[in-house]
Amino acid sequence: MSIARLVSPSEIERETGLAKDQLRKWRQRFGFPLMQSTADGKAAYSRETVVQLLLIKRLLEAGFRPGQIVALPLPELEKLKLGLLLSVPVVCRDETSQALIDLVKRADMAGFRVLFAEQRARGTLADFVSDTVAPLLGNVGEAWKRNEIEIFHEHLCTCCIERYLHAEILKLQPKNGLPTVLFALPPGEHHLIGLLMAEAAMAEGGARTISIGSDISLDNLKQAAISCRADVVALSFSFAYPARDIVPTLRHLRRLLPIPIQLWAGGSSVTGIRKHPKGVRIFSQMSEAVAALNDAALYDRASARSCH
Repeated sequence: MSIARLVSPSEIERETGLAKDQLRKWRQRFGFPLMQSTADGKAAYSRETVVQLLLIKRLLEAGFRPGQIVALPLPELEKLKLGLLLSVPVVCRDETSQALIDLVKRADMAGFRVLFAEQRARGTLADFVSDTVAPLLGNVGEAWKRNEIEIFHEHLCTCCIERYLHAEILKLQPKNGLPTVLFALPPGEHHLIGLLMAEAAMAEGGARTISIGSDISLDNLKQAAISCRADVVALSFSFAYPARDIVPTLRHLRRLLPIPIQLWAGGSSVTGIRKHPKGVRIFSQMSEAVAALNDAALYDRASARSCH
């Protein structure tokens, strides 16, 4: 196999959104993905492995468990995808989502941004996130399952959404007396867009928002929260995050953080938590987190800062 067809661990993480630690666990448990070596002895993966991992990721999104699919060869994964395609019900997409998907298919990103701006102008940023962005993401995933779009179309769409939300957040000014919220992804989580959607809604609600993104240890997250004088640390757990790791992660971070700093958690995976960890606020809807910004009893430190 030529070097050109080999992909480094960092590249495969960026391309698939699957963390290196996750792949290592799968390799230990299921024997996949196998690693190879480049001519200079560096670890790498084959291009076929990238294709398999992208299929595995999508099947996980559809509800399969890792033990059912991770060790399967590519032809078997393709059969499952075909079965998934046949089982996906035909749904009536909203006009806006369909128009945006059509623009992505034509790679008309300028047109995409124009339509996005039109939808944004219709209401609040929180409304835009819930009424335009969230349905679009769901419809893009459904379109992929139906072979209507390729994975690169999904990436184009996601990147455009992220850039747009970043620009909108930068236009907002925090309100005196409301908290400083530090946004981050837990170790092993790489789905940034959900975190960005929450940041946009809370920034519009008046919070001073700081995003530290992914690939940071919990100990470093604690140090960042203290250094940034955060009142709240907010974590987002996507569908792909191992459910069994959510509560231990939250409990560990809660022990690390100084008591006055609140710990909030949201994302699609937290809805399955039966018993909330002590000292952690769980939000199933972004509107709940935005409303909590105005809970003055929690933010004496923020109010005190605004008076100085």
